Formats: sequence, C-alpha cells, structure tokens
Amino acid sequence: MRVPARFLSVLFVVVITAILWPTIGLSQTFRIGIPLKDGKVLPAFLFLPSYGVKGRIPGIICGVGVGSQHILQYQDHCRHLAERNFAVILMDPSNYPENLVPDAYSWDRGAGYLKGSINQGVVAARLAVSHEWYLNSIKAAVDYLCYSPFTDPTRIVISGFSQPANAALTYACRDPRIKAIVWNYGGSPWVMPYDVLKLPPVLIFHGEDDDVYEVKYAKKLAAELHTNAKYYEAYIYPGQKHMFNVYYDLRTENRYMRPIIQESFERLISFLYRVLELRPDKKKHAPNYAVQQHFLNPNFAYYPFEAPKITH
Repeated sequence: MRVPARFLSVLFVVVITAILWPTIGLSQTFRIGIPLKDGKVLPAFLFLPSYGVKGRIPGIICGVGVGSQHILQYQDHCRHLAERNFAVILMDPSNYPENLVPDAYSWDRGAGYLKGSINQGVVAARLAVSHEWYLNSIKAAVDYLCYSPFTDPTRIVISGFSQPANAALTYACRDPRIKAIVWNYGGSPWVMPYDVLKLPPVLIFHGEDDDVYEVKYAKKLAAELHTNAKYYEAYIYPGQKHMFNVYYDLRTENRYMRPIIQESFERLISFLYRVLELRPDKKKHAPNYAVQQHFLNPNFAYYPFEAPKITH
C-alpha cells in the first residue's frame, strides 16, 4: 500500500517539531521528572531564560500547594522569573496524583475549588503525622538544581506559596545551600518547626485580608526575625487575599491588568538581587504598565540592616 506523500510530509513536520521543540516557541519551559529517595518520580516544570543560559545562573524552587504546579498563574510567575535570568523549578512537594487535581480553569471556583480543598485536607492530615517525606521532595528539587550544569549551586532560593512556605523555613534550617527564602502567605508553623537563628534572608508577602492563612502568621515571623537580628523584608498588603501576587482571572484578565502583581514582583526581584549579590541587568526594567502603586502598609516594611552592596 502506497503512503500518500502529503501524509509523509505532515509526519516529517511533526517528528522534527517534537525533536526541536526545546529550541523553538516556548522552548524554555520543560516538563521534568525529579527522582525521589523512595524511588518515585516528582513531576515538575523547569523554566529557563528564553534568550539562553550563559554560564551558571541562580536557581529558584517555587513550591506550591497540592497539584498547583498546573495552575497557569504560577507558571506565568515562573516564566517571568526565568526572564530575569533565573533557573526556576515549579513543583508540588506533596507529589499528589495529578489525575486527582482540578484543571487549570476550574481550580478557583465551584466543584474544582471544593475538590482542591479536599486534596489540601488530605495532605495536611498526612503532614500532621510526619513531614519528612514532604521535605525530601524539596531536597530532591534542590539537588536537581545544584547538579544541573546551568545552575549556580551557591545561589539557590526557595519560594514557598501557602503550605510550602512553612516547609521552606524548616528545610532552609537544615540545608546551607539555601541562600534566601521567599515566604508567600504561609500559615501556622507548628506543623513544621524551624530555628529562626539558622534562617537565611527572608522575604515575606502577605495580604491583610487573607482568607486561608491569617496575616498574624506573617507578623509573627517578621517579629521573630526582627528580634533575632536576621535580615528580612516584610510586605503586608491591605485589602489583599490569598495568592494576591500571582492571581488573575484567566477568563477576563492577564497579569498586566493587576498592578499589584507587577509591584510585588519588582520587590521580589530587588530582594533577590540584594541578597544574592547579583548585578542588575540594565536591559531589564519594569514596563510602563507596571505602575508602582503603593499598596504597602509602611508599618510592616522592615529593613533592619543594610543589604549586601551591589557592585557595578
């Protein structure tokens, strides 16, 4: 039987596209599998600068809630970090079965939100018994970055969102490779205790009207860091709820329609440049639509010590 030439040409294009996909289009977004200590594999996303990697660049691990690595707003956040010359891993430390989580367009409402809440409860119950398995996932991601030829192992950051924010504190106390923590609206730290004296520099983001974790946890962490003379920056945003620095409605918005996302992102980048002693890229700057609106409550913005100087 003769195969139509048109079919062969289409097949050729598909095969070539599959081979070259890492070099075209969204070429710097990769689906990866991180090997775990128990022999399982942790599915995650890796983001690299679209303009290529020259030398070793700092690495950021973005830990998110149950199955949230598929939330498009988190992926968008990680892509923007990568464009500032970071290697970024987006992962769920719970390694929750991906077939049990709501999809990217239903997780924030109705049955999808209910399903996600049940999943969160399942993981929280398991964490109440033990948290070593959770921290092992974070360690595997750290190892993955440190052993990668494109990552600077001396500049590794953990950015935890919600429950993983608490885990970031605990893990950083035991791994000196972690040079900074970004603590995004975490909750009660009793599940995972930490030693404040062993913490690297910490950046705190929280909304005063957070409906998942009360803002008192952010204030408590800031007070502990302040009392123990640890470098940190804390930003408490009035009127903002959970995920305020990444969330926008996919059906009606994009991230550029929410100035608070741009404002908090620039604060994040500034913090990373300071504590990692990076040289700012003069070609990268906040676009015109990123109006620096001051949502910040000045009563909870601390700069207790002079940040590391950046040499030009």
